Amino acid sequence: MAVPDLPRHWLSCLALPAACLVVGSCSLVRPAASASPTPVDVGNATVAGLLDDPVTLRDGRWEGEPYVIGGASRPTAGVIGDLSVVGDLDGDGANETVAFLWSATGGSGTRSYIAVFADRGRGVENRSTALIGDRVKLRDARIVEDRIEVDVTEHGPGDAMCCPSVQAMRVWRYDGRDLREAAR
Repeated sequence: MAVPDLPRHWLSCLALPAACLVVGSCSLVRPAASASPTPVDVGNATVAGLLDDPVTLRDGRWEGEPYVIGGASRPTAGVIGDLSVVGDLDGDGANETVAFLWSATGGSGTRSYIAVFADRGRGVENRSTALIGDRVKLRDARIVEDRIEVDVTEHGPGDAMCCPSVQAMRVWRYDGRDLREAAR
């Protein structure tokens, strides 16, 4: 017997028809929430906010066309190592994944970003992305209650752009829509 194209949560009724007959009906059971995106999921997601247009990463990296035909300089972006944290940032009962990304436009600078990813049953989505800074070094991250705390090494008043020296903790909050830097 062919199974009609029905939502997944209805299939439990089809699999247990005797139980449905005894009870008199099958209650619709909401499918379990999707797991939080993995680093592999993030490395193959479409991300907005790194460059002018969204980019689709493949194996953690994206490379655009050269600015000049035959030229070596081109926009690039990718995932920063394996640093990511998982937790329920917006209080909806489902975990989000916070990952860190970079972008470069061909010059000497490399910008670092913080981004929130979620899977609500429609595939991995980039929910929000925010700039951390140019040539900022990320050291660690954690979720504490509804805050994302990120340990960085950033530029002090006398630092050359190549060499940030000030260790700091930066804090972001995600409200289910926007990722914003907050005061500690």
